Order: sequence, then structure tokens, then C-alpha cells
Amino acid sequence: MHRRRLGSELRRLRESAGRTHREVAAHLDCSQGKISQIELGRVPVRTSDVRLMAEFYGATPDELSSLVDLAQDSKQRGWWQQFPSTAQRPGLQTYLGLETSAKAVSCYGADPLPELLQTAEYSQALLSTDAHVHGPDELAERLTVISTRQQRLLGEHPLELWAVLDESALRRAVGGPGVMRQQLEHLVLLGYRRNVTIQVLPFRVGGHPLMSDRIAVFSFPDDADPQVVHLGDSANSRFLDKTVDTADYLKAFEQVCGLALSPKDSSAFISAIADEIPL
Repeated sequence: MHRRRLGSELRRLRESAGRTHREVAAHLDCSQGKISQIELGRVPVRTSDVRLMAEFYGATPDELSSLVDLAQDSKQRGWWQQFPSTAQRPGLQTYLGLETSAKAVSCYGADPLPELLQTAEYSQALLSTDAHVHGPDELAERLTVISTRQQRLLGEHPLELWAVLDESALRRAVGGPGVMRQQLEHLVLLGYRRNVTIQVLPFRVGGHPLMSDRIAVFSFPDDADPQVVHLGDSANSRFLDKTVDTADYLKAFEQVCGLALSPKDSSAFISAIADEIPL
């Protein structure tokens, strides 16, 4: 997030100064591609380069100081980087960075259930069948990462989560009847939290705008930071932050929310499915 904000501010200053990527690249003696990647927040940037760029754009002392602070903050390691298997997955690192910085996350997808809503037993049963999890150590690590992420739903300023769950995710008995019944009961309890909204999209709705998509929308405390739409899963991620790219997905998510059951009716629906599972 610090890199994205830094890149956005550098792009704003460059455009205000009427400078092109080519001119900036020549000033820094680097490629135009590097300047573009910096402005998109996709690569780390040295404090010395930030100073050169800011001075080239005629930034004020206060603007320069703010940019240098952002550059230094962008070098901080994320909490997830202590976990080897997570640190080796760039898409997941980006996802966790956005989730950690976000004030709200909205998501939709068919099964499995979102990790923020999973019980430990459900997560373990799911990961135990994942071909990309190699051995008990990595399994334990992945479970720790999920548990750490779920802490964002707690505390004085918790993450706001709006999840639309496909009925298929509620009916697939991951881990067997006992694990699944406990998971469904957990969803009902989570729905009582003021920062968690759960809706169910039942089969009877039929086709809808996000049929082939798994989507998460990240919103941030600073309104200057645009919403980011994530498509796919951690192994096949796309991140969109330009309005021209995100508008259709945001509209589609809103339409899916309109088609889904209300939170109250969703709670009753989940409870009814749980009651169908034998004790």
C-alpha cells in the first residue's frame, strides 16, 4: 500500500510538472519501464531515486519529506514474510498486503468458503487435500497464516467484511459432516458481528454476473487510495485498480448482492442446511 500511494503521488507530481516517462528515465539514467513500474507501485524504489524524481518535478519541501517517508515505509517487511511458503508466492503476498491495509473487504466466490470465515477444522481438511501443500510443516504454516488473517475481524477497529456465499460452498461437506456442521454454525455466529455481513446466493437464482469469477474488493481508509479488485485465487491472481477496469466488477458485485438473500434470511438458510446434517 505504501508503494502504491508513493507511486500515485510521484505520477501526480510528474504530470503536474509536464514531464514524460522518457525525460524522467533519462534524468535517473534508467529505463522508462522502471518509471512506469514505480508509479504503479509494483517495485521497491530507493530513497535516493525518490529525491531525484521529486526535485525534478519541483516538489515542495513538505512534499519531498512526505515522499521520503512513504519510500522508507514501503521497505517494511509484511508479517507474512516470516513464513517461507507464503513469501515465495508473489500473488498471495500482494493479496495479504492489500488485506492487511484495507478497512473493508467484499468478496464472492463458489466453494470453498473464504478463508477469513473458515474454522480451523475446515481449513485443515481443505488444505490436507491441496496438492500445493507439501508436508505437515507447510500445512501448519498455512493454518497459522489463516489464523493470523482472521484476527483482523477482531479488536477495536476490525476489518469490515461483506461476503456473498454461493450455496455450493455451504453444501460441499469439506472434512465430513461433523466439520461441516460446525463450520455452518460458525458462519451463523459470525453474522452477528457488527463488522461482518454474510449473504447467501441460492441455486434458485440461476445465472448471475459473477458466474465464472471469484472476486475480492479491497477498500482503504484513505479515500485517495482507489479500490482494488482481485480476481482468481492465490495461484492465479489479477489485481485491478484503474476505474476503467474495476467499474464493471463493482457493478456486478452490487448486482449479486441484490440477488442474494438478505443477511437475516441468509442466517436462517445456513442454519437450515446445518440442521440437515446428521449429528
